Amino acid sequence: MLSQAEIDAILRTSPVSDDADALPLHAIAPGRTVKTYDFRRPDKFSKDQLRTLQAIHENVARIAGARLGASLRSPVSIQLATCEQTVFDEYIAGLDLPTQLVVLRAGPLAGPMLLELDLRFAFAGIERMLGGHGTLPTERREPTAIEGVLIRRLVDEIVPAIAEAWAHLTTFPIEIIETALGPALLRVAAPSEVAAVLAFEIRFGGRAATFTVIYPHAAVEPILPRLSATAWYAQTDRDGESEASRPLLEEALDHIEIAVTAVLGAVELPVDTLADLQLGDVIRLDERIADPIRIWISDQVRAWGIPGRIDDRLAVQLVAPLTPVEA
Repeated sequence: MLSQAEIDAILRTSPVSDDADALPLHAIAPGRTVKTYDFRRPDKFSKDQLRTLQAIHENVARIAGARLGASLRSPVSIQLATCEQTVFDEYIAGLDLPTQLVVLRAGPLAGPMLLELDLRFAFAGIERMLGGHGTLPTERREPTAIEGVLIRRLVDEIVPAIAEAWAHLTTFPIEIIETALGPALLRVAAPSEVAAVLAFEIRFGGRAATFTVIYPHAAVEPILPRLSATAWYAQTDRDGESEASRPLLEEALDHIEIAVTAVLGAVELPVDTLADLQLGDVIRLDERIADPIRIWISDQVRAWGIPGRIDDRLAVQLVAPLTPVEA
């Protein structure tokens, strides 16, 4: 053990400055920067892994939008909004309750994953299933037992979309384990577990809602080596679409309703002429009776047609595509 005199002698010969603001002995090397690191929120997913998850779930958005649009017979637009990692407990604390939570088990994962579906979209989807317009409600409430059964139909369109998108990298069979309207009794991950959170924006009925897919790090750890940009693009077609998803998209498009309009003719009239129109007046159109008419598909002119009649119904026969110059 050192005596006090020996300690004092060591301190007198120490090169440490008395200046409180002096740099430590191991000063930062020129050109280097210091990054703050939160040990409670470690970055367990690399940037490359997050980019791959983002690419996968951009496909989820596309496939889920097509499936839901076909199921609801109405346009559904889905976009991936964010892809980030956070502590699972912090994600749960930020939930707007009640919300539809679905615990999923996927074949290659070491643990469960979570799907959260905004109940506003769920109620709008139910209204559309029952023949309504599919308007998103402004307030949150818990669904009834019957509504819960119908919400399951929406979930059954989203879950296969996740499996299809993962097919680029690995076989990804998914099954639903349990559902709940809050996280109180669900066991998905430890509160301090880091999770990848992928949030989607759904546009339906003129308003926006959300759904989210959550992957705890411990669950996806077995397949992390596959989450690389190299592996992803090696499995992607030249046009960026999965061969596995094409039959699904083609099937979904078969059920999408699009307005087709046959325009018999048109003419420009001055406002004063319109104001003077009376019952029985005849307006001469620009087209001749024998000329083909323009066929509008949605909001674009796409073909020439000939009007006619089948039994007691009006009809139109498509005779030729419309060139860009003719349109």
